Amino acid sequence: MPELTYQEALKYLYSLTQSGIKLGLNNTSLLLQYFGEPQLHGRTIHIAGTNGKGSTAAMIESILSTSGYKVGLYTSPHLLDFRERVQINRKMIEKHQTLELITRIKSAVEELGIAITFFEFTTVLAFLYFNEQNTDINIIEVGLGGRLDATNLCQAEISIITSISRDHTQYLGEDLEQIAFEKASIIKESGTVFAHIPEEELFEVVNNLARKHSASLYRLGVDFQVALEAENEGSNTFSFKSDSWALNNLNLPLTGSFQRNNAGLALSACLKLKERGLKIEEKHLRKGLETVSWEGRLETVSSHPTVVLDCAHNEESVRNMTLELRENFKFSRCFVVLGLMQDKKIDEVIKILSQLGDHFSLVPINPPRGEAPDKLAEKLKIYNKPSQVFATVSNALQAVKQIANQNDLICITGSIFLVAKAKEFFNDENTFFNSGNTPLSSE
Repeated sequence: MPELTYQEALKYLYSLTQSGIKLGLNNTSLLLQYFGEPQLHGRTIHIAGTNGKGSTAAMIESILSTSGYKVGLYTSPHLLDFRERVQINRKMIEKHQTLELITRIKSAVEELGIAITFFEFTTVLAFLYFNEQNTDINIIEVGLGGRLDATNLCQAEISIITSISRDHTQYLGEDLEQIAFEKASIIKESGTVFAHIPEEELFEVVNNLARKHSASLYRLGVDFQVALEAENEGSNTFSFKSDSWALNNLNLPLTGSFQRNNAGLALSACLKLKERGLKIEEKHLRKGLETVSWEGRLETVSSHPTVVLDCAHNEESVRNMTLELRENFKFSRCFVVLGLMQDKKIDEVIKILSQLGDHFSLVPINPPRGEAPDKLAEKLKIYNKPSQVFATVSNALQAVKQIANQNDLICITGSIFLVAKAKEFFNDENTFFNSGNTPLSSE
């Protein structure tokens, strides 16, 4: 069999997306056994939740790498480059390493005769890479749910649950208590759990699972707290308090109250690791938070007018985003560039965004799974919101740039696929200012 090139290897990997999403652990388990159970070697922090997983993972990684540790970070999805998913100390896996691992895992899949999904394959790749690179500790983000997610084959000493709300309901159902059960099922025997769950009935689901596994559960707002000290566009200053620690004037370059909550979870996890012998000092906690980066979350990419990218794609994240934009950004009008996936609660998302946006530029994303822009335009008519449909993201951005004033806000949101396209566009400044715009229709 001829050797694959890097692009051919990626093409093979992406071809596995045609298998869709299949929750279950059997095939991943077989592959991991084939490679000697790499997920069981080394320390692990496992993060589940509807929103906030990636930001929390990035904060923990930043603190631990600042402390001098070799830290594996596995997150999904990526924005611009597949290799964003698998990093060590925020350095992406090299292309030649990616190619070598894809080739080896592909061979194992064929030898075992199993059907594997894209996410299962990628998860095995991450575990194998971290093990072979001898990381000190790995931070693993759940892909979907928790109980039957491929990542749940790790043996994490610390589990984190960032939030619980409805998303991916075709897989996890509509019932919030069932969703809580799925996410909390990452809790391991005698493990430690940090959770942000304000709702008592949902917390009780998690608490019951923690008791069942003899795990220690710590709850944000009860066992540890965060409090705002000052917040401005692009920054957060807050305090953290637990039974053992009180930290003031913590600076976070990520905007939003939800990011303070994520930081509280990250700090708690790192302080627990400090109790267990890791050399993490207060200066590492502070610098780790100050220097963290996580793209596409209330990310300001331009000013005059202000242009903000946010990957908000479900009710909770869109509601959080609109609240933070109103509270922390000053603007006259808001122009929303929007694309949504069909499997989202589109009516609810449109309702929330209609309270923020004065004008909507609607674009197609990720066909055929993306919702048709003209259907979004019809839904916006209910709220008397003017909208325009564009063939491409670049067309929409160029058009809105021409009509927005310096004191306006341009918000690009609704999907990570849309944000990724926008980031590609902004990375080429010449393209942004010189390309034409071609609306398909106007509403």
